[in-house]
Formats: sequence, structure tokens, C-alpha cells
Amino acid sequence: MNQPTQENKNRAKYIWVFGVVFAFSFVLLIWALGPDLGHFTDTFINRNDIWWYYWKLQVRDFWGMNIVWTLYLANQISIWATIYFAQKNRFGFRDANAHGLLKYTMFALSITVMFVFLHLIQTHIWFDGLAQDVPILTSQGSVIVLLSIVLIIENQRRGLFLGRKSGKPFTASVAAFFRSSHKYIFAWALIYTFWFHPMATDPQLLSGFFYMFLLFTQLILAWTPLHLDKRWIVFLEGYVAIHAVIVAAWNTSFFGGTDIWPMFLTGFAFMFVFTYMYAFGVNKSIYWLVTAVYACFIAWLYLPTPIGLGRSIMDFARLEFLWIPIILYGLAAFFALLAYLKIRK
Repeated sequence: MNQPTQENKNRAKYIWVFGVVFAFSFVLLIWALGPDLGHFTDTFINRNDIWWYYWKLQVRDFWGMNIVWTLYLANQISIWATIYFAQKNRFGFRDANAHGLLKYTMFALSITVMFVFLHLIQTHIWFDGLAQDVPILTSQGSVIVLLSIVLIIENQRRGLFLGRKSGKPFTASVAAFFRSSHKYIFAWALIYTFWFHPMATDPQLLSGFFYMFLLFTQLILAWTPLHLDKRWIVFLEGYVAIHAVIVAAWNTSFFGGTDIWPMFLTGFAFMFVFTYMYAFGVNKSIYWLVTAVYACFIAWLYLPTPIGLGRSIMDFARLEFLWIPIILYGLAAFFALLAYLKIRK
């Protein structure tokens, strides 16, 4: 097998640069074409209901939904097949091509770019994504599953909490199990969520698509050194906080939703302070400084004005800043336990 040299592997950095530039550029393209969707968006109905999805047509179009499901499945199966061929190295998918890039990388990149453009075209003709047929919880849940599995895989490198590796069921064999299977799981989570949403121009969607394109880049970079870069991984884990805050703040300001942006911000910040940043191995004084800043921010949120933001002390009593960590750590433990029992059996 013709293994790529380290020099050739480093050329994957060009794919990373392309992915980041593509993310910015395509989000701008979605925004620029947004006015053409007015005949769809003018029909939307808002409900003050966390289970209500705003960006969908009031009447389901049979042929339009058949097309979006067909495109989604084609996208999903083609990426799964590409991952399978690379896992088995069928047709030399993990060999370097003439440009020093893995054949897998070029196939995954080509498939992804093609379906991104197809989704944009589909949105402007039929608009609806999978959200017309499936509940919003499935889209949110797929991303939560992804983040929790990353905790399991990264436990062997940075630990699960305060830099300490967790024991059973977070064993090395469990981490290896998810390392060998996570690409299929993550590909499902990303592609399903991608086709769930139409390419409309509200800030929540634009922020989400930008994040999605970065995650696609990570999937495309599988089997390259950049895929394992801890700085890149922590950035991808941390960006979800920005996206979640944008979604929550926008829903509160324009749709009358519950003001829950502090729950997302403090929850994901908790994950960074007590788990993510331990990937960097920085000096303990830095850890204490970051932890102190986090504690001061929590205090500022709930102290009365003008000293603080004046958020209700009842929100603090409900431990809203722990809800996100409880969900992520809890799901990570659940998935690790299932894998542990499977491996033992």
C-alpha cells in the first residue's frame, strides 16, 4: 500500500483552509440569496412553543418532501460508503493521490460540496427540509450525541473532568470502540441535521450552517493529522456555545421565547473550564485564572443590578448552569456503559 509521507499528509492543511473559507463564503451566499425566499418565509407562523419549528411550510408538499428525503439519503449513503471504503482501504482510499492527499479526502470533499449546493437549490425550489416530517428534538439530539461521544474518545487524551481520566466504563477498549465507529455516527448526526434545516437567512440558521460546514471539514479530514489536532477539536466543541446563545437570544428577542441564553452560555462554558481546556496542558495558574473568571461571570449573572445582570436567583437555585454538563456527561456515561457491556459480553 502506498502510504502518504508526512509531507504529503501536511497538505491536508490546504483542505482545512478551503473548508474554513468555504464556510464563510457559503454562509454569505445563503444570506445574499435570502430575499428570493420571501414567498416562502412570508407564510410562516410563530408559536411560543419549544417543540414548534418555525422554518417550515404550512402545507406539506408531497413531491418536495420526496425529493428532500431522496437527497438526504443519497448524501448519507454516499458518505457512509466512502467511510467504509476508507476503513477497509478498498480501492486505496487511504493511499495518497498525485496531489499528496488521501483519496478518501477528495471523495468526501467532492460529495460534500456537491450536496451542499444541491441543498441550496432544493431550498429555493421547495424550501422544506426534513423538519417538515420529523420533530426538532431529533436534530438537537443528534448534535448532543456527537458531543457526548467526543467526551468518551478524548477521555484517554485529556481526561473527562479536571484533566483526570475516568475509569470504568470509560476504558481504553471503550474509547477504541468509538474511535472505530464514530465516523459513521458523526456522519449521520451531521448530514441528518444539515438536511433538517432549509437554507434560510435567519441568524440562527446561518450560525448553524457555518458550524455545520466546519464539522463537515473535520469529517473530510479523517485519517489526517489535522483530524486529531486538539486545538481544532476544542474549537469545534466550544463553537456550539456561540451557536446556542445566538439561537436562544434571537428566539427571545423576536419570537417571545423563554430567556435561556445564560443556561447555554454557562453550561458550555462549564464544559470548557472543567474538561475541554485540559487538552492543552497549560500551567495550573492559567487553569485557576480561567476558573476564577468563570465563577465571577456566574456571580455577575445573578447579582442584582447595577452590580450584576439581575437574573432571577431562582434560575440559579435550579442550577441552570449545570443542565448542559449533566446532559453531556450523563449521555457519555450511558453510551460508554453500553459499549463496555457489549465488549465484556
